[in-house]
Amino acid sequence: LAFSLTGCPKPNNAPSAKKPPAKVDKLPLETEIGQITLTAEAEQRLGIAFTLVAEEDVQRRRTFGGDAIVPTAKSIAVSAPFAGTISFPKGGLSPLPGRRLESGHEILQLAPILTTEREVPTPAEHVQIANSRATLLTAKTVAQGDAQRANAEVEAATIALARAEKLFADRAGSERAVDDARALLNVSQSVLNAAVEREKQLSRIVSEIESPYIKNAATTLSILAPQSGILRTLLVTQGQAVTAGSPLFEIVDIDTIWVRVPIYVELLPKIDTLQDAQIVSLGAMSGTHEHETGNSSRQQNGPKVTRATAIAAPPSADPLSSSVDIYFECPNLEGSLRPGQRVGVQLVLRGAVRGRTVPAEAIIYDINGGTWVYVRKSEHVFQRERVLIHYTLGNRVVLAEGPTAGTQVVTDGVAELFGTEFGAGK
Repeated sequence: LAFSLTGCPKPNNAPSAKKPPAKVDKLPLETEIGQITLTAEAEQRLGIAFTLVAEEDVQRRRTFGGDAIVPTAKSIAVSAPFAGTISFPKGGLSPLPGRRLESGHEILQLAPILTTEREVPTPAEHVQIANSRATLLTAKTVAQGDAQRANAEVEAATIALARAEKLFADRAGSERAVDDARALLNVSQSVLNAAVEREKQLSRIVSEIESPYIKNAATTLSILAPQSGILRTLLVTQGQAVTAGSPLFEIVDIDTIWVRVPIYVELLPKIDTLQDAQIVSLGAMSGTHEHETGNSSRQQNGPKVTRATAIAAPPSADPLSSSVDIYFECPNLEGSLRPGQRVGVQLVLRGAVRGRTVPAEAIIYDINGGTWVYVRKSEHVFQRERVLIHYTLGNRVVLAEGPTAGTQVVTDGVAELFGTEFGAGK
């Protein structure tokens, strides 16, 4: 019996508890993770300041797509003035398209291709060349003789001046004789200088006349950049023969850029085309809330905004899309806009509406580009709330979604509160 009791254990009929394959914790609410409670001393040290969410009349804006284009008369295409052969300066290296060039920079050299009539002078031209050459050589010979005679006169006047000065020093001559000798030397020196210069000029003219026909060398023309800008295209290469009027290269000046905005004809009366526009990136364009459509999404982190001025440009339209074009001009010294680039353009709509606004310094951007403000819930208690930005007006931000009017939001110390919440604050 004892053996049977020890050898046969009592079976365990209790059901075993099953362990779940996964455990999902309850996610905290957004309002529970964005609340900060500070002490009075900490709030004073962070320099927290508040302002109220205001509701005021704001100018309506709407974002459209635009294209950056080169302004009229800022693109210059240079053509060959005559038939010739292309060569590049500085060892035959051609400038690369896209390089910025200054006005007057040498880009190409064009050596003219002479026709048979120009390479081989006619008999009449031979006679004219011979007569001109003989006349110039005679004048050159006369100039050389005048220079030699003037040189001899200078030497004689120098000797006479030295003799007069010696006699005056020995009290055997007069001071007047010395002055006359010095004046004669000055006249002789002037005649010599004129004769030498005339001889140089005649020698240069003779060499220029003889060069094209005796040496068979055509003068090469340097093609210079007509304006400062970007070399857009280069259509020729080393050693290429071109005809008169052939396009060589094109230079564009994009220090100032135009933005063309196509507008649907039914929307044109709603837009104030005389007001300045704001050029924004496509990310900011996709993150803009529209009053007209009710669409909203998050604005990208820190979009760059450039003011553009409305200008009068040649009218254009597209009948297929039922749109007309309006144009704006904006500075582009940094080269951030390139011809053909697609940009967002915030245009001013006619009429004003009521909207909630906060100062721009009250907005904080997170790492994903989300926009937030810190709302003062009670004394020393702050809560981070998400906002959606419609657009900006100077240093004011128009909210599409966010706290109601009259709510206190933090303006000074926003970055410090953000750092305090995520463990990087003071």
